[in-house]
Amino acid sequence: MRLSNKPTKIGTSFWFGHRPFREKIEEFLGIGFEYFEIALDFPFPEKNEELKEVIKESGINPAFHAPLDILLASPREEIFKASMKVLEKCLKFVEKFETLYFNFHASHLTSTFLFPEICEIGIKNLEKAINFAVKIGKNAGFEVCLENNTLFGEELIVGDVKITLDLGHFAIEAKRWGKDYIRELIDFCNKYANRILVMHVHDFSFASMCDHLPLGKGEIDFKTLKYLLKEKVIPKYVLLEIFWKDTENKVFASSFDLKKSFELLKPLI
Repeated sequence: MRLSNKPTKIGTSFWFGHRPFREKIEEFLGIGFEYFEIALDFPFPEKNEELKEVIKESGINPAFHAPLDILLASPREEIFKASMKVLEKCLKFVEKFETLYFNFHASHLTSTFLFPEICEIGIKNLEKAINFAVKIGKNAGFEVCLENNTLFGEELIVGDVKITLDLGHFAIEAKRWGKDYIRELIDFCNKYANRILVMHVHDFSFASMCDHLPLGKGEIDFKTLKYLLKEKVIPKYVLLEIFWKDTENKVFASSFDLKKSFELLKPLI
């Protein structure tokens, strides 16, 4: 079921490494991208003057990705409170724009999370963070999305949060546990289609267990991707989240890699 009757927007990720910002945004707009998901990793959002200016100059509505170093599902109160301070700082920055959505991971890095009594504490903290972010989002007019990653489990889908389904993360984790990723993926989409607002798309390699590759450089099943994007989920936003040129993970993908991936993705939506 479509979450909106508006056409799906195609975007790409944007981060501190894309300086100089103006030239890179113009380049991405020239490829055909309709929005950017901006990563707020340090030194953002504190050092934001240039970023704030180029967002407004571009004339597009941005999305944002929370910093990767905040641990909103941590059961340790000191770490959770510190993470909440950073989350609040990010949300105060995000609400200044006509933001599309705010994306985050439910991370904890706690080895004892596998014990129910520890997991329960972490999930309660996560729910506090989600309720806090969703309230700000509703007041400011943007959605809040939980993205699946290595530490993701369905028990973390709490409160009134939407889902960012990262296909590469999902496939690699399914393979790591010896599961059929396509079957698992379709089952997940059957269960949560109405919550999936965003889909992160990139290729992945099971041989090297890496993802965030240009489309066509890995083992993504394009037939399944087309089915998800046109029939099963039909997300409101699709983000090409491509970081690496190849499976060595040593060289960043080029604008040419991104353009070729865009050309492969566009007909599937």
